[in-house]
Amino acid sequence: MLLLYRNRGKRRYGIAPLIPYRRGAWEFQFIFEGQCNLVIRKDQSIHVERIVSPTLVVSGPECVHGWGGEPSDACRSIIFHFDEAEYTVRSIIGNEGHRRIPFRATFLPLIEQLYERCGEARKTIGATPLEAQRNMGVLEPLIYRIVASELTLFFLKHIPRVQWGDPPNYGTSKVNEAMAWYEANLQQGPNIAEVAEAIHLSASHLRRLFHKVRGISPQQAFTHVQFERAKWLMRDPEMTLEQISEHAGFGSGSAFSRAFKSEFHISPLQYRQKIQARSLR
Repeated sequence: MLLLYRNRGKRRYGIAPLIPYRRGAWEFQFIFEGQCNLVIRKDQSIHVERIVSPTLVVSGPECVHGWGGEPSDACRSIIFHFDEAEYTVRSIIGNEGHRRIPFRATFLPLIEQLYERCGEARKTIGATPLEAQRNMGVLEPLIYRIVASELTLFFLKHIPRVQWGDPPNYGTSKVNEAMAWYEANLQQGPNIAEVAEAIHLSASHLRRLFHKVRGISPQQAFTHVQFERAKWLMRDPEMTLEQISEHAGFGSGSAFSRAFKSEFHISPLQYRQKIQARSLR
């Protein structure tokens, strides 16, 4: 789970409105001071909701929405965009929906703290600058997942339990548990048997659950996690392929290069060059 965007500050949506558009991300926007309008576009019609602080607005990635208000409106907000959302959030809101939740101002320090925790991932981590460079890319996704979980809990505290929807079934829960354990232990390169043992299943049972829930093998799912971690780390130009390989559980730089080229039909070096070219635009 990655944090795609975060921001905080004063907004004058009445003077500089944001037209409704599909953001493609799960958005948590906390309006903690002032007021504004939430503008929803659906089925070629526009619906305007008045937002008075303090209010949390959570929207799905397919929700077409914007922000506006009266010329005199001013508000302060904290915004988080994530690429994914927890199961309960998805079941309550859906990809095209949204939910606004008034909350008590006493929660504001907590929200500010979560915002700052995301920034901690960019601070120096480790005893030396080299350790900081090595650890930063690994720790960022972990911190983002923790913050996303805290925001989910905050959201659920304000939603009646009867609206949570059906919980995930046993198979889905165990597959999610396996994925979480694998991601947390990725650097050690665990195999399927080790993952299965960690979540108290046999390897054959784990394989059956993955095929039933996701339609793919555990190895395919785990390899996808490895590549996603590697692509994240390659954003850091200071990390060598050997370091990336170590953190992504590939064992060696040559093994990583072969696997990457086989999967994406492009070498890690070419991929990095594309990333750098995009950042210069």
